[in-house]
Amino acid sequence: MKNIYKVPFILLYIILTSSCSKNPIIGTWQYDGGLYNGREQKVSPDFQMQRTYSGNTFEAFLIEGSAKPELYSSGIYVIKSDTLMITSKFSSRPSQNTDQLIIYNYVIDQNRLTIKGVLPNGMIVEEYWKKVQL
Repeated sequence: MKNIYKVPFILLYIILTSSCSKNPIIGTWQYDGGLYNGREQKVSPDFQMQRTYSGNTFEAFLIEGSAKPELYSSGIYVIKSDTLMITSKFSSRPSQNTDQLIIYNYVIDQNRLTIKGVLPNGMIVEEYWKKVQL
């Protein structure tokens, strides 16, 4: 009789662990342009920006040519439904966004991540990121 009660708990454990491990944002993403207050910004030919999401943390790197990638930002994030909540805990440059919660709506379409939100300074952003296969 005791084994009957174990089955629901085992199924619940499998469901929870499988849904937690399917975080769609985990991986490395490369900046692919965006809109800032409605103005288009294209990818720079001089450098690349990449973000790597793992677990509940992220790291953002600036890559110039063959130089070693420079960590310019890192912090924590939470995903709830179609919402990505980011809090930067480190910035290599002065930033108003450090320790500020920024809430984005996000969509992943194949290997393209689109995030939309409003920064603490009021700037409306829509950024495009493409998945990097390492």
